[in-house]
Amino acid sequence: MKHKVLIIDDDPNIRLVLKGIFAGCEISEAQDGKAGLAAIASVKPSVVLLDLKMPVMNGIETLKKIRELSHRPLIFVLTGNDDVEIAMKALDLGACGYITKPFSPGDIKRVVFAALAEKEEQDPHPDRFWRVVGKDE
Repeated sequence: MKHKVLIIDDDPNIRLVLKGIFAGCEISEAQDGKAGLAAIASVKPSVVLLDLKMPVMNGIETLKKIRELSHRPLIFVLTGNDDVEIAMKALDLGACGYITKPFSPGDIKRVVFAALAEKEEQDPHPDRFWRVVGKDE
């Protein structure tokens, strides 16, 4: 089964890089949170890669709205900011991972597929928090 990955990021270059990393998956894109919510409702992705800083609706606002949807994908927050408070807020709102930019393509792919495998196995620890650190750490 092909996994469906939704990339919600206002930066077209980040979307392009992520499309390459997850090339074997069914990819959908949105450039802001509002368009991302519509895509979640129509595409029903397995995974959402969600930027925090975007116009129209930022990542935290988008996470709050995703909690109201019937379809609840795995959500990995993408950010250029390594702020622990924001990471904890994202986790409290349902994100299962926090990925700092720049990220390693191999690490992000490994973490996302590990989380998908756990979800498919109905892991007894669904609240596990994944984090990919930037290349420089």
